[in-house]
Amino acid sequence: MAPSTVPLGYYIWKRLASLVTLLDQIYDVPELTWIGTCNELNGAYAADGYARIKGNPAALLTTYGVGELSAMNGVAGAMAEHAGMIHLVGMTSRPIQKAKALIHHTMYPEMDHAIYIGMSEPVRKTTMAEEIDRVLIEGVKSRLPVFIYIPLDIVSVQLDATRLETPLDTTIKNESTDVEDEIVKSTLELIKSAAKPAVLADVLTIRHKGRDLMRELVDLTHFQSFSTPLSKGVIDETLPTYGGVYNGIASFPGVADAVHASDLVLNIGPLLSDSNTGGFTRFIKDEHLVYLGHEYCQVQGKKYDGVHLLPVLKKLVEELKKDTGKYNIPRSPKSTKIEVPILSNLKSGKIEQSYTWQRLGKFLKPNDIILAESGTAQFGMPDATFPPNSQFITQIFWSSIGYTVGACLGALVAAKELKHPGRVVLIVGEGSLQMTVQEIGSYIRYGFKPIIFVINNNGYSIERAINGPKQKYNDVSMLWDHQKMLEFFGARQETGIASKSYRCETVEELEKVLTDEDFNSTNSIQ
Repeated sequence: MAPSTVPLGYYIWKRLASLVTLLDQIYDVPELTWIGTCNELNGAYAADGYARIKGNPAALLTTYGVGELSAMNGVAGAMAEHAGMIHLVGMTSRPIQKAKALIHHTMYPEMDHAIYIGMSEPVRKTTMAEEIDRVLIEGVKSRLPVFIYIPLDIVSVQLDATRLETPLDTTIKNESTDVEDEIVKSTLELIKSAAKPAVLADVLTIRHKGRDLMRELVDLTHFQSFSTPLSKGVIDETLPTYGGVYNGIASFPGVADAVHASDLVLNIGPLLSDSNTGGFTRFIKDEHLVYLGHEYCQVQGKKYDGVHLLPVLKKLVEELKKDTGKYNIPRSPKSTKIEVPILSNLKSGKIEQSYTWQRLGKFLKPNDIILAESGTAQFGMPDATFPPNSQFITQIFWSSIGYTVGACLGALVAAKELKHPGRVVLIVGEGSLQMTVQEIGSYIRYGFKPIIFVINNNGYSIERAINGPKQKYNDVSMLWDHQKMLEFFGARQETGIASKSYRCETVEELEKVLTDEDFNSTNSIQ
């Protein structure tokens, strides 16, 4: 006979487990994948990376004060880029808080143990433990971080167990289906009359679980389609209708012109930050725009506040499938395929930036997960052509250096749970690596085998380009021996964990590694 009540702690784990793939069961509690990271900030980065691959928010568990504050930068990044996260914070007991005792991790004024809750206000949705279900649902639906603060003395408080019999409803629903229908009807009329339509798929399409619908839209219509720096890989870049990465005036030649010349742009899941719009040089006229966002939708000049893109996109695809002839789809694009320019034909000599990124793109395989760190990798990898079903993780909006090393751990965990067939490839500068390098030890500890490229630029190259090319504050220690890094973190003969490291200073040396069959495999961490 099932118990009528369960402890609050048990209730939380059961609810979390209902949101993710279950791997095992221990003591009749569905066991989640537990990964210990080297610190709370890296834990937040890992939770972010996990959510981007898995499609569900990860749960981050920290202590109060030092833990929640340390994690805040990573939580804020998940907020900015809609990665989604459930942050559980273990607190001192309520009597101890009331007494304002001088407990570790607290500080003046007045020994307020909850003082840090106010600090995290801009990056969370306030909650109490009694609202667990509401908060979890909101976290999944909004793709924004949510917090659950758990005082020590309430972990064993008994909650109604029968509530667990009702699954959490995380379905995205708009208040008015009539408004959805109006948006769809207007959009269909524009599709019908458009001479040169295009699809511009941005990153919130992915975050809000619209990627498959968007790809179906592209396949149905054969409209010329474009991604953005943050959404790169969302569209198969080998398709003849793929037009490239639209980044305002920073786009490759012909890309921005093609978008701006379209008489209908279906812009799905936009995130209009500076570095995702070519420094706000996105010039799409309202009369040519259908904007399907997470907070509102807009058809030409008419705005529909509070309407989420997902139900609208679903209805749009369904209507197009009913009568493709009526809407003259699929259509042969009137524009020729925009070819990606070759930035470097370097065959020998010292490695250069212009050669590196497109060459790494050729190294990639279908289904690979690629993480590009803030800085030169982040701005360079969009120049490469990705193979089909690639997934790209970068943090162009928040841009916290060191992010990808932690995020890679989360991506590795998610890929394992999903039995993902591709490799995980991390591309990080030596400066960023020094921020979060400990997490490479976690890769090895848990048996993961990513391929890691450390781009050694002798300092913060992106910062040198922005300001201070010769300033000492853009230098980093060049005394690290990266060839011993994997061994130092545990992948060596005595532990029985295989690893390989290579140092390449010339094109010839790098070509030898990139074409090596063993290096292309995932037989060991490299």
